[in-house]
Amino acid sequence: MSSESVAAPRMSVHLPVGLLSLSIAIFIASQIGAANRVKDTMNWQLESLEKQSAQLKDAKKQFEVQLNKRDDQVKQAAAIQQQYQALLNDVLDLSKSDPDAAKIVEKYKVQRAAADSTAPAEGEKKPDEPKAEAK
Repeated sequence: MSSESVAAPRMSVHLPVGLLSLSIAIFIASQIGAANRVKDTMNWQLESLEKQSAQLKDAKKQFEVQLNKRDDQVKQAAAIQQQYQALLNDVLDLSKSDPDAAKIVEKYKVQRAAADSTAPAEGEKKPDEPKAEAK
């Protein structure tokens, strides 16, 4: 053996520090990439929200227009109903003296509306009322 001491090879500190720095750099890069993807997703959601808001406003305007049109139709239907009611009342009055009008009244079973329009007609039954049981 020689007088030289056999020294164990010493590891350099640079390699572990370099590997640690590399792993931290990769971690930070992945976090930056994830943040960019989140930013893109948020921008897409914001654009979608703006489009949906605009569509909702348009739908509301269309609804109001349709509602106004329906109001006109309801008024027109009410006027026509009044005209028919007046016509049939005239036919009923005329049926007292005219046999042709009496035939029409009999054939189509024309009759005056009851004073209470919420009451069911003669042929209709009222729904059965729930009966309370005595115990």
